[in-house]
Parts: sequence; C-alpha cells; structure tokens
Amino acid sequence: MTGHRRWAHLFEPVPGSRPAALAGLTNGVAVGFPLLVGVAAGDPAAGALACLGAYVAAFTNKGGPRGQRTAGLAVAGAVNALAFWAGELVPDLFPLALALLTALVFLAAMGQAVHGTVARLGTMPATALLAGAGQAGSDTVGTLRAFLLVLAGGLWYAAATGLLTPVPRLRSVLAAVAEPFRETGRHLDRIAAASHQPGGDHARAVAALRRAEQAAQALHGPDGDEYLASLVAPLLRQASVLVDLTAALAETGAPPQAVLKPFTAASRALADQIAQVAGLLTRRPGRGTSLKDMADAMATLTLACDRLRSRAATGQELYPAVVKAGRQRRLLARIRTATGTAHHHARTLRGAAGTRIHPASAPQAPFDAARLCAAMTFSSSAYRHALRVTAVAAAVFTLVWAARLPHGEWATLAVLRVLRPQYGATLERAGQRITGNLVGGTCAALIIAGVKEPALLAVMLFAIISAGFALRPVNYAFWVVFGTPLVLLIGDVTQPGDWGSALERIAMTVLGSAAALLGGYLLWPTWDHDRLTEQTTEATRAVAAYLDAALNRLTHPRSPSPDQTRRRAESILAKAQTSQQHARREPGHDPRAVSDASTTLAVLATLMEHLTALTAHSTQQAALIPGLSDYGTHAPAALTAPQADERTAHAAALADALDDMRLYLEGLHTQRLRELATRRDGDTHVRRTIRDNEPVIGLLTKIQSCIGRLLRQPA
Repeated sequence: MTGHRRWAHLFEPVPGSRPAALAGLTNGVAVGFPLLVGVAAGDPAAGALACLGAYVAAFTNKGGPRGQRTAGLAVAGAVNALAFWAGELVPDLFPLALALLTALVFLAAMGQAVHGTVARLGTMPATALLAGAGQAGSDTVGTLRAFLLVLAGGLWYAAATGLLTPVPRLRSVLAAVAEPFRETGRHLDRIAAASHQPGGDHARAVAALRRAEQAAQALHGPDGDEYLASLVAPLLRQASVLVDLTAALAETGAPPQAVLKPFTAASRALADQIAQVAGLLTRRPGRGTSLKDMADAMATLTLACDRLRSRAATGQELYPAVVKAGRQRRLLARIRTATGTAHHHARTLRGAAGTRIHPASAPQAPFDAARLCAAMTFSSSAYRHALRVTAVAAAVFTLVWAARLPHGEWATLAVLRVLRPQYGATLERAGQRITGNLVGGTCAALIIAGVKEPALLAVMLFAIISAGFALRPVNYAFWVVFGTPLVLLIGDVTQPGDWGSALERIAMTVLGSAAALLGGYLLWPTWDHDRLTEQTTEATRAVAAYLDAALNRLTHPRSPSPDQTRRRAESILAKAQTSQQHARREPGHDPRAVSDASTTLAVLATLMEHLTALTAHSTQQAALIPGLSDYGTHAPAALTAPQADERTAHAAALADALDDMRLYLEGLHTQRLRELATRRDGDTHVRRTIRDNEPVIGLLTKIQSCIGRLLRQPA
C-alpha cells in the first residue's frame, strides 16, 4: 500500500452511513443550540458550558424508543454533570482525582459486563471529569454555577432529541432497503462498462443487503407491525435475488463481440431501472429508463443472440459463444423480471413511507456479580483491555499532573479515544486522531487568533458543531477534524484570542496518542497477526460448510435453504478480513504469513461469489448431472480434512467428478450441433439441458479451481 493510499484509507466513508449522517445533523443542532442562547443572553461563556453538557450527553445516545432514550439521556446528563463537578472540586487532590478517573475508565471498559447503563455511558463520565479538572475557576459559586450549566445542557439535549428526533417511520427502513438496490444497480452498470471489480462490487451489495435486513427487524416482534413487515419482505427477497443474479452475470465474463453493444445497452437500461427502485423507496425516483426503452433493449439483444445462433449453424461463429450469449441474455431477463417485481412493491410502499413504526426496546443487562467475576480473567480480551486502558490513562494523568503540563487533561482524553482492544485498530485511530488534530487544531488556532468577539466565536462554533456531528458517522477522522476545533473553541469562548492554548492541546493529544500506542504495545497486547491463522482456518471451515449446504441443495432441491450457513460464512470471513488488515499494520508481524492469509481470504471471497452465482443457477435439472453427488462429497472435504494427504485425495476425486461432467457436457454440445445443422431452432430437450446445466458445471469448475488454489497455500 502506497503512502497516499494509506492516508486515504483513514478518511474512507463507513458503508451505509448516509442515514446516520442526517440524524447526526439533528444531534449537532441540539448540541450547539445552548451557544446561541448564551449569545442572545449576553453570556457566551454560560452557553459554552451548557453546550459542553449537551456534547458529552450526545455520545451516550444509542437510539431506541423515544421514552427509553430520553430517560437514558437524562440519567447520562446527570451523571456527566456530577463527574464534571467532581473534576472541578478535586484538581488539587490528586489521589482522589486519580482514584475517580481509574474507577470510571475501568467501568467504561468493562461496559456490558457491569451493567447496561454503564455500557451506554461509556467513557463520557471520565471525559466530563477531565473537562471539569481543566476548568480555570475554582471558587464555590463559580463551581456550582458551572455544574448547573453542564447539567442543564445535558437535560436540554435529552429533551431536545425527544422533540427534534422524528418519530420512527417506515421511510427510515425503506432508506436502508433501498441501499442493496442502489449497490446492485452500480454493480450491473460496472459489468456493462467492463469495469467489474471481482469481490468488491458483490461484497458491497451483500453488505448493504444485510444492513437492510437488520433495519427491517424493527418491524418484527411484539412492538412491531407484522403487516408492514409483510410488505417489506418481498422487496428484501427481490433485492436478494438481484444481488445473486448480478453476481451470476458477472461470473459469465465479457459478452461475445457479436452481442456486445446490445448487451451493454440492456445492462445499462436495467441498471437504471434498479436505481429507479431505490429512488422510489427514498422518494427520489429520477427519470430512469422507460419500460418501452427497456423492452426495446431486451428485444434488440434477443435478435442479436438469434443472429449469432444462425451464424453458428453455418460455422461462421463458435458454438460456445452462442451458449454464453444465451446464458447472459437469460440472466438479464431474470434480472428484468425481478426488477419489475421490486418496482411494483416499491410503488405499493411509496404511500406508506410515513407510517409510524415502533422499534423494540433495547434489552438492558442488569448487574450480575457472577457474570462480572467470570469476565474478570486474563483469558478475557475485554478484561485485559480494561486493565490496559486504565493503566495507561492513570499513567498519563499522573505524568501531566507531576510535570504541571498545561491542558494535560487532553493527553488523557486522547488515550481514552485512541486505545482499542487490538493494536492495529489503535494504530489506525492514532493516525486519524493526530491527523485530525493537526488539521482541526490549526484551523481552531487561526480562528481563535482572528476572532476576538465571544459572540461571533459562539456562532461559528454552532456551525462547526452541526457539521461535525453530521460527518461523525461517515468516518472517525472527519469527526476529529471538526471535533478538535469544536472542543477547543468551547473552552476558548471565555478566553478569545488565546490561540497558544490550541497548540498546547494539540501537543497533549500527540502525547496521549503516543502513550496509547506504547501502552497497547507493552501491556498485554492483543495481536491480530497472532490470531490470523486461527481466524483464516475458521473462515475456511465456514465457507466449506456453506459449500456443502449449497451443493446439497443442488443435489436435493427440497433440502433446507443454505441461507443461514451463508450468513455465518459471510460474517466470519468479514471478521478475518478485518483482522488481516489490522495485522498488516502491526509491528513484528510476519509479512509472509500475513500475505499468505491475505491470499487465502481473497480466494475464499471469490469462492463465496461463485457459490452465490451457483445458487442463482440452481434448477431441478442440475440434480441429473453425472458426478455431482461425488463432487458434493469431496469438495467440502478437500478443504476441511485434517491431514494434507486426505485433502489431496479428495481434490483428486473432485477433479475426476468434474471430468465426468465435462464429458457429459461435450456430448450434449455434439447433439445440439447436429440439431442446429438441421435448422431446428425450437426449444428441444438437449437445448434445455444445456441451458440449465452448463452454467452449473462452469461454476463448479471455478469452485474446483479455488479449492486447488487454497490447497496450494502454505498450511
């Protein structure tokens, strides 16, 4: 990875973050509003303190039903205000301040193992404690006033989000359901443009589909609406069909030159139609391709395929080109049918977008001493991380207090924000936070130096808060760029023109980030590269289980759907790929081992895409393919057999089964060529058999190739 790509990776948007960005804008307005009130009242400093209370409360907003969410935010506002007050009262009582900080950090790191409320509060009480310790005023009246303002800000945020957050309606679910259609349309458009990215395009569509299915869960359960769920379910089914069919089309490769132009036109027209379905669901239908133009494009493709078949009958074209073009045309026809069905359901739901839904209440884990004791063992990565972050935060807090470093609380805050359970994730966070602080902090210093009027500073801060919270779900690095001047300016509303403190806080952030990296390296580190072999093996087994289920469904069409096995394989493979990305950035990793794991995971992702396409091609005729039963017996075993010689034997048997299939297919082609020579253009048994079984055998060949590549990888 080049330096440019490494830095660009830090700012990549999180998939599916667009709806969250819109909700983040509402959060930003609610957080920043106290600033405007302070300006209007002639007391910007008071508005800044109330804004701080709203700011820390906003990070405890985990969504959920309005009543439960508002009550939880009110509790968070009160707890954060008390922590802020404690921070103001104990800056000169170092042992007490250190004890409070370590307790709050440890509880936050243990989270769900302690209590659901503790997990929701996270590190915000510790953040409020540090913010209070960083306040200049220490007189009793000023301290009490600051506490009340922070409390008022937290309670305001709880009330404001209860009022400003729209009532949950079906349109939020439909926005998520639109995403797999949008991604599938893009995938199809790239296929038409011959710019398909193996693995990437399909993976994005699958990820969007899973997010849509998760969003639709809000319609189920005792608090849901089963009628609305029954209306959304067909859309999800068609989205799933389109994802699989598009993957199958991508597997066919480039179309024959004789049908390239009509194939491209039909694919792009269908991509526009799929995008129009997404637009209908989000109330932005667009113009798209008309149904008449779509029909004309498909008719033109059909004529081109017919001409190609006629030319093959006279020996002017190769017969495999005829078969390939026909397969692609049939897949496009199935995509057209699924798109039409989805379009119908989308139009039906368009008028129901404003229907109110009732998401289920989030379950709260009560305090359980036995569960907590069981979690507090060194075999638990969560417990090791809790000890790690507590120790590093305490060490940094002690260092800056002993050295009397100005704005030292920012170093401890950086530790809380940067240190992650895995070192690779910590390294990524450190890069994002340092980069964001350098950019955002420099901008803040320039603003502070140039703006002397507190009221104008507060108004500018309101705009920064709104933008920051809107971009926070998109990428953490964007949040740091806006969040740094946000917190800097909140603190400097009372001290306009003091730009030097901004530079001091940037230095403290760098110090805290460096301490987080050092602590993550030295204290009970959890290395992704140590777990990579185990995770790669687990991913291989999960994909092999999906392979077994898919082949069993092919041989026995009435057997259970492999969908659950597929989801499990997708999840385990995604986790292994994330670990591989982190391991590549970790010090001390074996580059050869990480590279081998990367290759294995890439082959597994390709194998998953082949299996998805195989599912789309499954027919009753496939069960009659000679050697299919043997193939189903040996393919999964070639990946999971305990001994290398056993895996090799299964791979050899797999190749033999595939040879039987190829001989069978060659015989069918010979019969079909004889039929073409007699000008039999009708639909014959041989033609139907080739149509149903050749794509299956082609995909089984690709699957066998993937298995061979996996077997050649180092054990």
